[in-house]
Amino acid sequence: MTNKYHLFYIIALVFFISACKPQNNRSGRIDNNPEFSSADYQQSLHNRFNKEDSSSVIKSSGIEYFDTLKSYYSTRDFQPLFIKNFDKISSINPILDLFSNAWEHGIQPAMYHLELIKSEISKISGGNAESYLHMSNAEILLSDAVLKYACHLRYGVVNPNKIFSESYFLPVVDSAKRDIFKPLYVENVLEYLKGLQPKNPQYKKLLAALVHFYNLSNTGWTPIKNNSQTSLIVERLASLGFIDTTKINTGNLNKKDSVFIRAVAKFQIANGLNGDGSIGQPTLEKLNVPIHEYIEKIKLSMERFRWSTYSDTARYIMVNIPDFRLHVIEQGKEQFEIKVCTGKKKPANYYERLKLYNKTRRSRPDDWETPQICGEVSHLVLNPTWTVPTSIVKEEIFRESLKDSNYLQRKNFKVFRNGKLVNSADVDLKKYSPNKIPFTFVQDPGAGNALGKIKFMFMNKFGVYLHDTPTRGPFSRSYRAVSHGCVRVEKPFQLADFLLRNNSKWNLDYIKIETGFAVPDKTKVAEYKLIRSELRRNSSFGKTTEVKLEQHIPVFIDYFTAWVNDDGTVNFRNDVYDKDKILKQYLFIPGSM
Repeated sequence: MTNKYHLFYIIALVFFISACKPQNNRSGRIDNNPEFSSADYQQSLHNRFNKEDSSSVIKSSGIEYFDTLKSYYSTRDFQPLFIKNFDKISSINPILDLFSNAWEHGIQPAMYHLELIKSEISKISGGNAESYLHMSNAEILLSDAVLKYACHLRYGVVNPNKIFSESYFLPVVDSAKRDIFKPLYVENVLEYLKGLQPKNPQYKKLLAALVHFYNLSNTGWTPIKNNSQTSLIVERLASLGFIDTTKINTGNLNKKDSVFIRAVAKFQIANGLNGDGSIGQPTLEKLNVPIHEYIEKIKLSMERFRWSTYSDTARYIMVNIPDFRLHVIEQGKEQFEIKVCTGKKKPANYYERLKLYNKTRRSRPDDWETPQICGEVSHLVLNPTWTVPTSIVKEEIFRESLKDSNYLQRKNFKVFRNGKLVNSADVDLKKYSPNKIPFTFVQDPGAGNALGKIKFMFMNKFGVYLHDTPTRGPFSRSYRAVSHGCVRVEKPFQLADFLLRNNSKWNLDYIKIETGFAVPDKTKVAEYKLIRSELRRNSSFGKTTEVKLEQHIPVFIDYFTAWVNDDGTVNFRNDVYDKDKILKQYLFIPGSM
C-alpha cells in the first residue's frame, strides 16, 4: 500500500508541475499574464535614447523630437507614458485613429509614424528583451508623433518665416515660447489633441469642404472641350454645388436658360472671374480644373489658417492678395468688401537676376509683390503728395521721361537735388544711367496724383499702405496684380466712412469737401468752412491734411487661394505669386496625398 501511495503522489506531482508551465503562444499575441518586468522595460527605453545603442527603427524613422524626449523621459526615470505594460497596448488605439484621420485637416498621416508604430506593436510577443525593444520603439515613436501632431494642429506643419522669409511678416508664435511638453503632461492626451484645431470659423468650413471634394474625387471629371457641351457643363456645375438637381430638371436646361446663366455666373465669381454668365475660354479652363487641385488649395489654405489667427479681433480689415479684395470684418461678420489692386508678380527670371546682383552688386531686380504684413491704420492723409521710390524712378520715371520731354511737368512732379528744388524743365534724364539718377521726384496733390485723394497709413517695414488711385481701368478686370506693392482701393471713401465711425472731429462729408468732392448738404459745407482751420491745425502742409483716427483699426494683408463664403460657396483663386507652388514642396510628402 505504501508503494501505491508513493506512485499516486508522484503522478499527481507531475500533473501539477505540467499544468504550471507556460504554454507556447501560437497566436502571436501577448499572454493574458505574461512575465512583465518594469525594470527591464525602463532599461530598454533608456537604451533607446543612447544614440549608439538606439535601434535602426528609431534612427531611420525621421524622429523630430529625439533630444527633447530624451530630456523628458530622463526626468521620469524612463518610465513609459503611453505603453505602460503588455495589457495597456490597446489603450493607444484611439490616438492612432486620430493620427489616421489627419487627412481631414489636410495633413498626411504618414508624418506620425503610424506604420512603424503598428509594426513594432505587432512584434511584441512576451516578456523578453526583443519585446521590450519593440515596446520602447513604439513608445518613443508615439511620443514623437503626439508632439508633432500637437505642433502641426496648433502652429502649422511648416514655419512660414523660414520658407517666405522675405515676404511673410504676419504674427506667428515664437517657437521658443511654446510649451513643447504640454501634450505629454495633460490629464487626457486624446481630448487635448482633439481640441487643438484652429477656432477660426473659416477653418471649420474648409474642413467640410475638404471632405466634399474628397468625395468628388471618387468620380473624376470628363473633360469639357467647348461651350456646346451643355449637359456636361450642367453636370459639372451640379457636382460643384452651383445647381440644385433636387429642385431643377437639369435635362431641360440650355445656354439661354436663366437658371443656367445664373449658375455659370456664380461659378465664375467663385473662381475669380467676371460673372457675366457666358462661357469663354477662361471659364472652360476653370470648369476643367482637376479635383486634386481643388483639394490641394483647400489643404494649403487650412495650413495658412494654422499659422496665424485674427478671427478673435473684433474689428479689422483683411486684404486677400489672390482675391484682389479688401474685406471689412466686425464681430466676426463681413460688413462689406472692396476691390483692390496689389503688387505685380516677380518676373520669371527674378531669382537668376538676384543671384547675379548678389555677385556683382549691380542692377538689383525689383520685387513689387505685396508682402504679407499687418499693422493698425492710425491715420488718413488727404490730398497726399507722392515721393517716388527709387525703384519706380528707374523703372517708370526714367522710361517715360525719355519718351516725353514734358512728362515731369505734365504729371505735376517737383524735382529735388540734394534737398534743393530745381526746375523740372531743366532736368534731362538722358544724361544719366537709370541706376544713378541724382534726383528726388515729388508729385504734388491734385489730378493725376498716383495716390489719388486719400491714403490709409499703418506702420510696417516695407512702407506699404492702402490708397486711392486715378487709374481706374484695372478694377474692371479680374486680374489686378498691377501696382508697385501698395494696395490700391477702388472705393476709398467707403473705407474712410468705416474708419471714421464715431470719430468726434471728422466725418465722411468733411473728408469729401477737403478732397474737392461735392457734398449735396449745403449746411455741412458751411459747417466745415467754420471749423476747417481748427481741424487742420498742426496736421496740415499746404493742401495735404492728416486725419488721426481716435481708434486704430487692425489691418492684415494675407494670402488665401481657397475659402468658403458665408453662403457656403467654396471659392478658389489663382496662385498669383506662386506661393502655393512653394508651400506644396514642404507640406506634401511626394506620392502621398
